[in-house]
Amino acid sequence: SQGRPYAYLPIAAGGTSFPYQIRYDGKQVRNLRLSGETLAKIFTNQITNWDDPAITADNNGHPLPSLPITPVVQSEGSGATAQLTRYFATEYPGIWQAYAGSDAMTEYYPRQGNQIAQNGSNGAMNYVSSSVANGAIGYVEYSYPLSENYPVALLLNKAGYYTLPTQYNVAVALEKAQINMDKSSPDYLLQNLDNVYTDPDPRTYPLSSYVYMIEPTGVYPSPETKI
Repeated sequence: SQGRPYAYLPIAAGGTSFPYQIRYDGKQVRNLRLSGETLAKIFTNQITNWDDPAITADNNGHPLPSLPITPVVQSEGSGATAQLTRYFATEYPGIWQAYAGSDAMTEYYPRQGNQIAQNGSNGAMNYVSSSVANGAIGYVEYSYPLSENYPVALLLNKAGYYTLPTQYNVAVALEKAQINMDKSSPDYLLQNLDNVYTDPDPRTYPLSSYVYMIEPTGVYPSPETKI
């Protein structure tokens, strides 16, 4: 910050969503359900085909076609990647650490195997919805698939319900977020989402979070005293 005083300012809230393309017999599946554990195994290359028994179990025993899974990750440092990997590292540390070699979140996804890297949520969304991407699944802010009427996975919450990242479900979930109110802390106003992940309310979407901007506070040091 070069001496500039600042604080994190939460300016929006939303859910990390998982758009996917699964087509067979010329039709797109639109009611995919995934648990967090299944999702973690997909994005760590442990589950590689849509007919995997874990995915079948998530979908009431209805099997999906034999189709290779192509995880689409974001190539640049992104908030969506940070939120996803924090969720994996917190809720499924064994799966995440075995894959990433670390038990920490990261904004740069450690791409491995047949994963496809795209620049930003826009690039990831464009790839998943393209004609060459049957079998793909990515992670983006919900506004991207919502604006295209594109399906996203329903995610299992701790109450046993599969939910979408609607504004209502996100708002309910973030009632459990803990905000650091210590003005002397470098994490002042930042979120702790641990209780959001484990909220037993049936209406919650587990991967809900705030979006931040960095806001200057006070007076800039010289030579910017007039700003």
